[in-house]
Amino acid sequence: MPTTLEYYWDLASLDEGKRISAAAQLISTLCRFQAEMPATDEVATTEADMNRICAGDVSYAVKRLIKGLASSRDGARQGYSVALAELLGRVPCITVKLVLDLLWQSTEATKGMKGQEQRDMRFGRIFGLMALVQSGIVTRASTTAVDMRKIVMELAAIGAKQWYLREIAYVTLTSMVPMLGKFGIRDELITMFVAVALDKGAVTTADELLLALRLRRQYPGYDWHTALGQWHGRHMLGARNAGRVAQVLCEQTEGGAQGWCPQLHSVWDEIFDLYFNRARADEVAMQVPMEFELLWERVVEQGLFAPGATQGRRHRGFMLLERLLPHLSEETVPALMTPNVVRAMSDNVSAKAKSPLAQVGLRTVERLSVVCEGNPKVGLAVLTHLLNQKSTIGSGERGSLRTLMANRIVATLDSEAIVGYVEYLQQVFTVPGRARGREGVADPRHVANVSEKSVEKQRAWAVDQMIRVARFGQLPITDELTTGVLRFVAMQAAFSDVRDAKAPAPPLTAATRDYCALALVNLVGELSRQAEPSRAKTAEPDEQTGAARGAAGRARDGTAWATAALALVADKAPRGAKVVLHGFGETRAVLGEMLGELRAMAKQAGKLTGGAAQRVQALELLLGNVCVAAAFAANPQTQAEYLEVAPEVRECYRRLAGKAGDGPEPVEVLTDILLSLLTRESSALRRLCDQTFVPFAEVMTAPAVDAIVDVLRAREGGSEGVEVEPEALDDDAMDVDMSDASDVSDAEPEAPEIDEELRRRIEEALGSEGDAGEASASGEEETFDDEQMKVFDDKLAEIFRHKKQQKTWVRELKLSFVNFKLRVLDLADVFLARQGDSALGVRVVAALVDLVHATQRSTRSRVVHDRAAAILGSRLAKVPAGADTDAALELLRTAHTRARQAADRRELDTLGSVAAYAARAALDSGSAVEPVQALYAESARDFMARKASQLQVGFFRASLERLRADQLHMLWAVARDTLEQFGHPLRAVNVYRQVQAFALADAVAATAGRADAGALGSGARELLAALRGALLATLEFAVADANRNAATGKLLLDASRLREIVNSALQVVRRVGRSGAFGEAMAVLAPDAAWTQAVEALQTSDKLASPVIKNLARRLVDLTK
Repeated sequence: MPTTLEYYWDLASLDEGKRISAAAQLISTLCRFQAEMPATDEVATTEADMNRICAGDVSYAVKRLIKGLASSRDGARQGYSVALAELLGRVPCITVKLVLDLLWQSTEATKGMKGQEQRDMRFGRIFGLMALVQSGIVTRASTTAVDMRKIVMELAAIGAKQWYLREIAYVTLTSMVPMLGKFGIRDELITMFVAVALDKGAVTTADELLLALRLRRQYPGYDWHTALGQWHGRHMLGARNAGRVAQVLCEQTEGGAQGWCPQLHSVWDEIFDLYFNRARADEVAMQVPMEFELLWERVVEQGLFAPGATQGRRHRGFMLLERLLPHLSEETVPALMTPNVVRAMSDNVSAKAKSPLAQVGLRTVERLSVVCEGNPKVGLAVLTHLLNQKSTIGSGERGSLRTLMANRIVATLDSEAIVGYVEYLQQVFTVPGRARGREGVADPRHVANVSEKSVEKQRAWAVDQMIRVARFGQLPITDELTTGVLRFVAMQAAFSDVRDAKAPAPPLTAATRDYCALALVNLVGELSRQAEPSRAKTAEPDEQTGAARGAAGRARDGTAWATAALALVADKAPRGAKVVLHGFGETRAVLGEMLGELRAMAKQAGKLTGGAAQRVQALELLLGNVCVAAAFAANPQTQAEYLEVAPEVRECYRRLAGKAGDGPEPVEVLTDILLSLLTRESSALRRLCDQTFVPFAEVMTAPAVDAIVDVLRAREGGSEGVEVEPEALDDDAMDVDMSDASDVSDAEPEAPEIDEELRRRIEEALGSEGDAGEASASGEEETFDDEQMKVFDDKLAEIFRHKKQQKTWVRELKLSFVNFKLRVLDLADVFLARQGDSALGVRVVAALVDLVHATQRSTRSRVVHDRAAAILGSRLAKVPAGADTDAALELLRTAHTRARQAADRRELDTLGSVAAYAARAALDSGSAVEPVQALYAESARDFMARKASQLQVGFFRASLERLRADQLHMLWAVARDTLEQFGHPLRAVNVYRQVQAFALADAVAATAGRADAGALGSGARELLAALRGALLATLEFAVADANRNAATGKLLLDASRLREIVNSALQVVRRVGRSGAFGEAMAVLAPDAAWTQAVEALQTSDKLASPVIKNLARRLVDLTK
C-alpha cells in the first residue's frame, strides 16, 4: 500500500502555503523511494513499464496526480499540477508518451457527461499539458516527433474550441519554443508549429502573434519569409505590417464577443519587452520594427480608442496605458497622450465608477497622477497635452481631466479636512472678497473691490464645489456634512435676514438665489438616484422608519434626502427669517401636506418587503423631488405644473396601498405621470423617472404599455399619421426614362406657396395706406411721406421679427419632440430589460420597429433612430411567454416586408433579430407554423427572384439561431424549396442569388447538430435530395454550351461562383453527415451514372480548367464520403 496518502489531501487546499508544503513533502518522499530502486537506463513507455521500473508509491503518485487534475475541488488542479511537474522532472525514466497516454485516459470527455464534467475534463487536460511542458521532460531523448505533434495539436484544438482556454493554451505552446532547439529535427518541428498552431502562417489572432514573435526571436535563421508569407520585412512588427498588426491586436476577443478581459493579453509582454528592454537594443537596431509611436497610433489611437470603439476595446486601451506608466517619461508623453486617448479618458472616467470601463479608467488616471506628482517633468508634459485638447477644457457633470485631478486632491483629504474645506467654501460664498482657507487651503480671492459679476461667479463656484463634495461617493462623507450642505444652499435660496447667521456681503442677487435653488434641486435629484458607497456600508433597517440605512436616496437614519430638503423650508424655517421663494405663501400649505404624506409613505415602506417596498420607496422619492422642484421653482407656471403633479403621485400611492376606490391601476397612473414629467425642464426629475419606473416594470399592464407605445408612434404635430409603405421597385423601374425630358424642362414652374398669414399681417400694417394703394392702382399716384414710411418700416420689421421667432419656436419644438422621444425610449428600454419575457413586450417591439423605420431618413431624428435600433439590438434575448399570436405574426410580417427593402446592412441585421423574436413568440404561443413558414418562404422567393431585394442569408440565420430544436423543421423546408426552385441554373434572378440559395442551405444545415430529428422527420433527406438535384444541374450547366452570354461571350457561371456553390454544398453534406441522427439521409447522395458523367465532364472541361475546379471535382466523386 502507498505510504504517502496523508500528503494528497493538502494538495487541494485553498491555502497556497499548505499546497506548496504538501507538494514539497510528497516529492521529497517519492524521490527517496525511487532512489531505493535498482539503477537502470530503461525508460517507461507504458503503464506496465512504469509499475516495473518505478517505486510503487511513485507509480501510484503519477496516476493519482494525473487523475486529480480533472477535480474541481478547491485548489486541486493547482496543487496536483505543481506536484506532477516536479515529480516528472525528477524521475528520469518517465516518458512523454506515457504521460500523454495516462492523461488522455483520465481526461477523456464523452457525450454522456454533463457540461460541468466536460469542462472539468478540458481543464484537467490543459493543466496536465502545462505540467508536462513545465517539467522539462519534453526535451528528453525518449520524446518523439509524434509526441510533440500530439501535444501541439491538442493545445491548438483546445484553444480553438474554448475562447477562455485559448490564451493559456498558446502560452503553453510559447513556453515550448526554447525546447525545439534541443531536437535534431528542429526545423521540422517549427514547420509543424507553423502549420498547426499558426494557421499555416496566416497569424490572425493575438495568441498566434505571440507564438510567432517568440518563434522568430528564438530561431531567426529559419526561413520565415516562406513560412509567414503574408508578413513582410525583417520583423513582424515592421512598418509594412502596421495595418495587419493593428487588426490582430484590436480584434482580440477574450471574454466573449465584446472583448471584456480582466487583464491584458500575454502578447503585450513580448511587445513591451521588445521596445523597453535595453538588452534587446541590438535586435531592434538590426530588425527595425516600427517606431513605438506608430504602433501606438495604429493600435491604440486609431483602434482601441477610435470614435465609436466598443467598451471592451476602450477597456483594453486603459489597461495598456496603465501598463505603460512605469515607462512614462517626458519623451514618451507626446506619443501616449494622443487626442483620442485624452478624449476617452474625459468621456469614460468619472467619479461614479460603476462599470468596469469607468473603474479601469479611474484607476489609470489615478496612477497617472501619482507618476505626475513624482516626476515634475512628466507632470508638466501631461498637463500641456491635457490643456491642448478641447475635450478636456469644459467642466460639467461628467467631469473633465482637470476636474478629475482636482477631485483626486479632494479625495486625499480626511474627514476633518473635508469639513474645513466645506466651511471654507461657505466663507467664499458669504464674503467672496475676504474669505479665508482652513487646513492650509490657500485663499485665491484677496480682492478689495469686486464687481457684481465676479461675486456671482465666485459664489456659483463655491456652490458647485460644495455639491461636488456632497455627492462624491468616494469620500468618507458623513450625513451631517451632506445635511449641512443641503441646509446652507437651501438657506441661501429660500431665506433672507436669518438670525444667528452671518449675512452675505454683498447681499445675494436674485440670479444667485435662483442658481442656488437650481443647484439644490439637482443635488437632491443626484442623491435620490445614487446609493453612495460611503453611505451604504450598513444595511440594517432603521428602528424608527424601517428603511434601510444607506439605501439609494436616503441617509443612514432612513430619511429620504428629498424629504429632508423639503422639511428645511416647509416646517424648519429659521425663526424670524423672510422667505424669498417665489409664490411660497400660496404653496406652503400644499407642501406641508405633502411632507406629512412623505413621512407616512416612509413608515409604510418599512412594513413591506421586496418589490412592494421598492415601489413605495420609488413613489416617495418621486413625490419628494416633485415637491422640492415646486418649492424652489423660479417660474410660476412651472411651479403650478409641479403642484398639479404632486397630488397625482399621492393618488398613485394611495391606489398602490389600496386606499382608493375603483379606477385605473397604480402603474397606469404612474406611467402618465412619468410621461408628463419627461417633458419638464428639470433634468433631475427627468433622470429620476427611469429609476422610479424600474420597480414598476414587473407590474406593467396593457394600458400602461399602450401609453408608452402611443408616444413612440406619435408623429410631430401630435398626430400619429398614416405610415405609407414605399412600393417595391421592379428592375425596370430602376432605369430613368429620359424620353420626356424636354417636356419636363419646358414645363412651366409651379408658383411658390403664398404665406397667407404673412400677407394678412402686411396688409394690416399698411392700414390706411392700403386705400392709397388702391387709388394708385386706379391711376391716382400717391406717395408716403417720411413719417408714414418710418411707421411702415417699423411695422414691417416687427412682422418679420415675429416670423423669425415663430420659425425658431417651431425648430425648438421639433427638437424638444426628439428629446422627448429619447426619454420615452429609456422607459421602453427599462421595460424590455426587466421584462423581456413579458407578452406585452411584443407591442413595445412593434412600436420600436415602426419608429426605426419612420426615422431612418430624418437627419434631425437620427439620434432617435439609433437609440431605438440599439434597444432592438440588445433587448430581444428573452422570449415573450404567452404573447398574442396575431400581434406576433403582424410583427413578423412587418419585419419581413421591411427587410426586403432595408436601407443598409445594419437595419437588415436589426430586422433579422426582430423577425427571430417575433417568430419564436408566434410559434411558442400557438399553432402558427404554417403562417410563419409562409412568411419565410415568401422572403426567400423575394431574395431569389427580385434583383432589388435587400435580403441576405444573415437575415434567416438570426432565426435559425433563435428557434427551438423542434421548430427548425420549418426553415429546413424553406431551404429545400429554395434549392428546388432557385438552386438550378437560370432560375434565380442572377448567378449570385443562385449561390445564395446554396448558402441558405448551408446556414440551415448548421443546425443539424441540435435539430429535433423527430420533428424534422424526412426533412434532412429531402434537403439533401434537393441539394443533389440542384448541384447536378449546376455541374451539367457549367460545362454546357448554354453557359455563355450570347452578347459578351463571357461565362454565366464562372469558376469563382461555381467554387462557392460547391463549397456550400460540401459544407451542407459535411454538417448533416456529422449528426448521427441523419445517417440514413446520406444515402440519397450516392453517385449514379448521371452524377459520374457530370463530374467527369467537369474534370475534363476546358472551359473551367483551373486547379481549384479540378480539386473540387475530385471531392465531388462521391458525396457520401
